[in-house]
Amino acid sequence: MRKARFQMAEIDYSQVSKTHEKDAGLFDFSVQIDSGESFGLIGPSGAGKSTAFSLLMGFIRPDEGEVSIRGLDCFSKRDQIMQWVGYLPRQAIPPRRMTGEAFIRLMAESRGGAGKSRMRELLERLDVNPLGDLALMPLQERRKVTLVSALIHGPEILVMEDPFDGLDPNARNAVTDLINGEREKGKTIVISSHAIEQAQRCCDRIGIIRKGRLVTIQSAQALEHTRQKVYHITFESIEHASAFAQEWDSGLELIRNRAIIAIPGSPQALISTLSKYSVIDLVGGREELEDSFLRSFGGDLI
Repeated sequence: MRKARFQMAEIDYSQVSKTHEKDAGLFDFSVQIDSGESFGLIGPSGAGKSTAFSLLMGFIRPDEGEVSIRGLDCFSKRDQIMQWVGYLPRQAIPPRRMTGEAFIRLMAESRGGAGKSRMRELLERLDVNPLGDLALMPLQERRKVTLVSALIHGPEILVMEDPFDGLDPNARNAVTDLINGEREKGKTIVISSHAIEQAQRCCDRIGIIRKGRLVTIQSAQALEHTRQKVYHITFESIEHASAFAQEWDSGLELIRNRAIIAIPGSPQALISTLSKYSVIDLVGGREELEDSFLRSFGGDLI
């Protein structure tokens, strides 16, 4: 059984700023993540996710504010903190002439070791063969091996940068199931992702970040109702498209006999309305993360 309530803030970003060149970075960023919580940080490329994770792992020091895990400063106490953390980088540089199995064993030994049964369990759940040269493996297999190496020692806190990147749908589902299995054990989990739907399946709360600033934090369930889906509808004639536009007057762009419409939640009302017209084509139901942010939270916020 998972904990009904979280007891303490385990990870704390307190008014953190870190500026890079060309005014990129992280600005006045504050997030508290409780013990046993799974938190997702979602945003487009360049939003500041990597900076947030580099600060959390103690790779860089903030210009302002504090980043801590269990009350310890992430930069000055990095060696002590790493005893509790399993880290999956977004772009790991694999060692040359080392098999995936040897790499996993090396990472396990550096954290106190792990049994063969633990390795076997993780490899089977992710359906990965670790015997080949890690540097020569396809991206998907290399990501799986790196994920196993992050989990092999049974860390209490998991920090994973874009764990679904480079994976096909089946592999994404396997990773989601694996993360949820760790959630059930009461682990504290922080992930970044572009794959918002996958993040919703394995996070309690989701923070949305744009241009280095936190736009909002919502429960994963509430975010589903906030997001909007885009449909491209091609009508038989311009007249049918115009008539539909007059009936459906919100969130719609009309281009001759084609309508582009954004709606939140269920498409049931749209389907009912379209039944009155001759429709040649209907495409959509999902949209890119950036468009969803713009429609959901307004361009002035992001």
